[in-house]
Amino acid sequence: MKTRCRILSLLPTLGALAFFCVASTAQAGEIRGEAAGALRNAEDLVRQGQFKEAAVEFERASELAGGPCAECLLGVARAYRGAGEHGSAVQVTRMAISILPAPAEKAQAYKQLGSLLAEKGDLTGAKAAFDKAVELDASLAGQVPSNLAEALLRRSAGGTVAGGAP
Repeated sequence: MKTRCRILSLLPTLGALAFFCVASTAQAGEIRGEAAGALRNAEDLVRQGQFKEAAVEFERASELAGGPCAECLLGVARAYRGAGEHGSAVQVTRMAISILPAPAEKAQAYKQLGSLLAEKGDLTGAKAAFDKAVELDASLAGQVPSNLAEALLRRSAGGTVAGGAP
């Protein structure tokens, strides 16, 4: 129950982040300076299991970037994943996919989506997402089986894999 309350407190952050990304007219681009630092901090927080704090830091990175920040949305999705809120993570990952400009970036996001869907138990959706990732970037073909296996392991272990980050 504590995790659910914690995740519910992330919803305003997610809503603000989504609004910022959709409302902004700036072009997506390389994230630099303070925004890059905020992204690094957010990733560190995810690794430390501080998911709410990570989501807030991803939002700060998005604001500092001054435009749509798919990388920030993907980070929020990883924070949700770490907290066990796979449905929300899937939604945010799909939002990021919709604003990613480059096929290679979209491929990575589809790979993340495939893992999330597998963890949720949607193997058909996971296969479709992994197939789309490989269609966009054939070099990912060798990674898909291990990504699927890791996602299924994570699902059976209740959201974590020994020695691995969420």
